[in-house]
Amino acid sequence: MTSNVVPYRTVAPAALAESTPPVEWLVEGLFLRGGVGILGGAPKSCKSFLALDLAVAVASATPCAGFFRVHTAAPVLLLSAEDPHGVVVERLSGLSAARQIALASLPLHVIVEHPVRLPDQIDRLAATVEKHRPGLLLLDPLIRLHRADENSASEMSVILDGLRALARSSSSAILIVHHSRKAPAGPALGTALRGSSDLHAFGDSNLYLRRLSADASLELKIEHRAAAAPPALRLKLVVDPATARFVPGEGRIDNDPLGRRILDLLRDKQQPVVSAVLRASLGVRNQTLSEVLARLTVQGLVRRQGKAGWAFVTPPS
Repeated sequence: MTSNVVPYRTVAPAALAESTPPVEWLVEGLFLRGGVGILGGAPKSCKSFLALDLAVAVASATPCAGFFRVHTAAPVLLLSAEDPHGVVVERLSGLSAARQIALASLPLHVIVEHPVRLPDQIDRLAATVEKHRPGLLLLDPLIRLHRADENSASEMSVILDGLRALARSSSSAILIVHHSRKAPAGPALGTALRGSSDLHAFGDSNLYLRRLSADASLELKIEHRAAAAPPALRLKLVVDPATARFVPGEGRIDNDPLGRRILDLLRDKQQPVVSAVLRASLGVRNQTLSEVLARLTVQGLVRRQGKAGWAFVTPPS
């Protein structure tokens, strides 16, 4: 080795921990603060509607899709490159009205210059993020942001690496809406995404939305890089002349007998209850208890308070 070669800089784990902010949820159980991910699904699967619901949820500190809690409101920057502005405003207005919130009061910022081309204009996108400092940057859809070959890992990696670097440097979460394949290539969720496998590998959290029937019944599946995946959720989009909202589909856990027993037990307690006490009181296996608690958690009905155990929380209206 030549003497003029500069070695890579290293840091001890303890020092790295001191200089690195802890991992936090932007939307509890759904998306990380400063994380990146993809919302994938077939055409007409309500991807854009769910993405806008997420935007309103973050901007208003209200639950996303009625399930996933947002504890702190943050500005949201969004690009809707396919839908006309009138459609975007109508959907945002309906989602806000369903929460009894005026759209004008929310820190939502819509990029109205088209097209945005990546990776060439990543610096301009970064400047826009720097101006608004959003908690969430929403890009819908991926295909309108580039002219690369989506099946080429080398071409897509340049785009995705730039967006990941932007998320990490700005602490703004970035969600990309993307289409799925007509025929999934395998049983794994990531194989449903159209294009290079780098798209699947890109996400800290990936969301997969599937229409189950013509009446807008939907299934949402979630993958996390650093957390266990919650069970699939059933949702239904309800749109009327004044409001738009996602409501629980069939199989909501608080209508399950064991779910109701857990909620009743925790509701009566004045302090958190550890899993061992819950398991003994309910007479169930640890795996069964864990699965039901996971469902209750993503619905915002219970919360784990560290080693103290599980506590009941008031369900979002």
